[in-house]
Amino acid sequence: QKHPILKCLINLYKIIDDQNNEDNSENTSFLNYFLDNISSNLCRSKNAYRYNEPVLRFAMAFHVLSGNIAYEFVRLNVPGALPALSTLQGLPLNKQHRMKEAEFRFDSLSAHMNSLKTNIAFAAEDWTAVIKKISYDSLTNSFVGLVPHLNDGIPTTLHYQTDSFKKLRECFSTEDRSHLINIHMIQPIFTFCIWNK
Repeated sequence: QKHPILKCLINLYKIIDDQNNEDNSENTSFLNYFLDNISSNLCRSKNAYRYNEPVLRFAMAFHVLSGNIAYEFVRLNVPGALPALSTLQGLPLNKQHRMKEAEFRFDSLSAHMNSLKTNIAFAAEDWTAVIKKISYDSLTNSFVGLVPHLNDGIPTTLHYQTDSFKKLRECFSTEDRSHLINIHMIQPIFTFCIWNK
């Protein structure tokens, strides 16, 4: 039998179309987006791969949950399915949710809680030890890894921004390097009432 995978894909799309017609639904399943993405990318050169929005969102979630090694393993073994990590990190969607050192996002938390129509949340705080090192963050034009200064008990964001080599050398020699990473997370909790349908 020639091209068994192609025949299976055709049958799968027929089944999906039949299900969509039965449901009178215009919502496309993620599987459709994923398979369309792979099939269209396999017809292009590797440097011209394109990814639709649901696949990009899936790729970001998969990378966060699985880590670099598992993500790269799947990406390399399923050609055209997932974007490279450099592509993923450059996405506007990723930049919007990117964490910055010493940043508390109270405004976005409030907007998110209001959009979910809840005012109950679970808060968690954790820390882990890290190797002391200083790195440069090109998006914020600042140095990360030095202990942030406190302003009324709250760490100041982007405290170590400088274009002066002299000031940078001074920071390296006088400021303490951070040996812990501390993170505070908040997860909204929904309230459901059985009698309120």
